[in-house]
Amino acid sequence: MKLRFATPGDAHAIAEIHVAAWRVAYRGLIADEVIQSSTVEQRRGFWKDVLSKPSGWKVDVAEDEDRIIGFCSYGPGRDHDPDGAAEIYALYVHPDKWRRNAGRTLCEQALREAAARGHEAMTVWVVKGNDAACRFYERLGFARDGAERTNSQLLATPFDEIRYRKVIT
Repeated sequence: MKLRFATPGDAHAIAEIHVAAWRVAYRGLIADEVIQSSTVEQRRGFWKDVLSKPSGWKVDVAEDEDRIIGFCSYGPGRDHDPDGAAEIYALYVHPDKWRRNAGRTLCEQALREAAARGHEAMTVWVVKGNDAACRFYERLGFARDGAERTNSQLLATPFDEIRYRKVIT
């Protein structure tokens, strides 16, 4: 497996992974019609925009045999925490490639990059009830920090999230 920074040309592959992972990971947690309404074309437009504009966002991709199998987007924390924590915005691996260390490798790279940029902690928001994701982050040393929110910005239907944090110094 190889990691590299994503380019605008990766937007379609990232969108395919994003939609495929959503449809499996959030089944039973978010309404099926909401999950099914997210399309590769919509996500491609979003990711092309993210990858084409200069910003604080970083996006890494994991490749297996010259095919993108996962991605991680991260950057400065959006919660304005006093410790200036970095944040993982999205971490998804194609469901066909789950449990092969791509997610772990991408997350560890994001942690290294955050530390190199002077961050002392990293956070990630997880859909409430996504026990597999909670266990994944806990195995990497993240712990719930008590913050919870109802996310009403990402989808038409709000959903609840819990925040995990890891000290990285």
